[in-house]
Amino acid sequence: MAGAALAEEPVAAGPTQQPELVWCLDHFSRFHHYEDVSEPYGPSVDLMRELAKRAGFALRFTPRTPTARCLRLMADGKVDLMSNLKFSDERNNSMFMLPYNKGVPESLFLRYNDNRNIDNEAQLRHLTLVSIRSYLYSPGVMTFLQQNPRQTVTVDSIEAGLEMLLRGRVDALVSPTVSTSDAINSTGSYRHRFRIAELDLSRNSSGSIHIALSRASTNAALEPLLRKHLADMVADGTVSRLYDQAIAQSLLLPPLRQQP
Repeated sequence: MAGAALAEEPVAAGPTQQPELVWCLDHFSRFHHYEDVSEPYGPSVDLMRELAKRAGFALRFTPRTPTARCLRLMADGKVDLMSNLKFSDERNNSMFMLPYNKGVPESLFLRYNDNRNIDNEAQLRHLTLVSIRSYLYSPGVMTFLQQNPRQTVTVDSIEAGLEMLLRGRVDALVSPTVSTSDAINSTGSYRHRFRIAELDLSRNSSGSIHIALSRASTNAALEPLLRKHLADMVADGTVSRLYDQAIAQSLLLPPLRQQP
């Protein structure tokens, strides 16, 4: 006689392990604060945490790391994510570039007592300019700087450019609007010493900023999922809610009125 079939209660499956993605970042005032803290905070951090929640991955931060080093680590697949990046073909070769917000165009910064009305690009040819060596300018601005190298000085930082402008060694600084405004507002000796020219450098196209996923990442297959959820966050207003206030808080303080 055949033996009776035996049964066994199934063992409950354990929780599925979430993939872990490492975000490489430096301090970026107003967006991700990473000075004198163990974990960053700010709108970019809130955005990345929300993306991690929706896409189902664990988010881990690197220690504070210079942007140039983050880009090299991304190319090597040693980290997974960066944020607040402009697009370039070189970056796109090593990273999936996921757009999520409009970029803020660069501005032309002048000394506050410079009364010239600079409102068209042709006027730049009569100025000595300073630009930031490591900054990825929008295509239109980059083209102008490359076509006019004799009148452009390059420096390593926004602060170095502001010092040259303040001392009258150059006529104007071409620089990222938010970061430069924040550098001015947060430095006592710079406050009320500069103004932004009326010239619109965007050429009606300010481009986008992106979250980047390393193409060499072991989690590169998540790209379609991240792109979908990021697009959803744009559509439902999450990105706008987080970023609009950060940009508004970084407006340049107006020059003080001259006392009679």
